[in-house]
Amino acid sequence: MKKKVGNGVHTSFWEDSWINDIPLSQSYPRLYALENRKHITVAEKISEATLIASFRRAPRGGVEEDQFIQLVELVDSVILSNSNDRWVWLLDPSGEYSVSSARTYIDDLLLPTVGSPTRWAKVVPIKINIFAWKVCLDKLPTRLNLSLRGIDIPSIVCPNCSLAGESCSHLFFSCSMARLLWRKVARWWDFDIPEFSSYEE
Repeated sequence: MKKKVGNGVHTSFWEDSWINDIPLSQSYPRLYALENRKHITVAEKISEATLIASFRRAPRGGVEEDQFIQLVELVDSVILSNSNDRWVWLLDPSGEYSVSSARTYIDDLLLPTVGSPTRWAKVVPIKINIFAWKVCLDKLPTRLNLSLRGIDIPSIVCPNCSLAGESCSHLFFSCSMARLLWRKVARWWDFDIPEFSSYEE
């Protein structure tokens, strides 16, 4: 959230994030130390003859002078209006809060990035898209996955070829029966399908 200044009456000049992403008290700590009225509003501060009117003394050279020049340049661009101050939501261009924007932010922050993006084909039934997504994430109830979830399985070996564990990758791309089916489907469609060894390929 960020304060959007209208008339400046309900926004703290030093302590609210209204002109920068952080409060001015953090951007200009030496000037904040000179301020007698720490809770002064934007409206009150800008209406004063100068920005140093409420300081206990004028800024002296060095860092104080540099910070004061920067602050003057920053505040010179501020034009107050007749509207009230309000909070705006930074995660949405409209400035209005939405669950969708919050969820997107949380997902981007917390969820791990996936190597290859999921591709949803609009011309394919949704159940096929979901099935492909489960294959991509290796979330089908294959023998290997069932065994990893603690379900007692007599054998995790692929029952079709008996050459490897029955995982999604093996079942659809490595198994000799899967490769044979790929070739038969390709011949049936009269279409050249290259051989794949993984979903990513």
